[in-house]
Amino acid sequence: MALETTYTVKMKSGGVWQFKYNLKGVLIYFNVLEGDLIDKQEKFLYLDGKFPWKEEFIKKWSKLYPHATVEVGEADLSFDNFWKRYDLKVKKENSEKAWNKLNDADKIKCFLRLKKYNAILTNTGQAKAHLVTWINQKRFNDED
Repeated sequence: MALETTYTVKMKSGGVWQFKYNLKGVLIYFNVLEGDLIDKQEKFLYLDGKFPWKEEFIKKWSKLYPHATVEVGEADLSFDNFWKRYDLKVKKENSEKAWNKLNDADKIKCFLRLKKYNAILTNTGQAKAHLVTWINQKRFNDED
């Protein structure tokens, strides 16, 4: 389960498209939800270079292209979403209290840092910190 921001684009000429971006703003998924890409849309996306491979590009679509309606579904930065990923299920209540004190920027750092943290633990054989400790000590800011 990836942490992502989803954009649903409804075209006046027909079709509904879905774009998903990771927390670094890079496209990780594109899907045509309704209809088929018509020749004009294929040209627009692929040949004219309008394919929004970075999130910063699709954020401008509503203003640049009046023929498109863009709806945003924000990334799920909830405690429950992070708890599912952490893999050490102890001290849930304390962990949730610590999580709720974090600002969104630090929550994003937690999600981005977790994979590297797990890899370091695997390589070093070090025990995993309880989530409440990891958050309160701001280990998501560690360099290694």
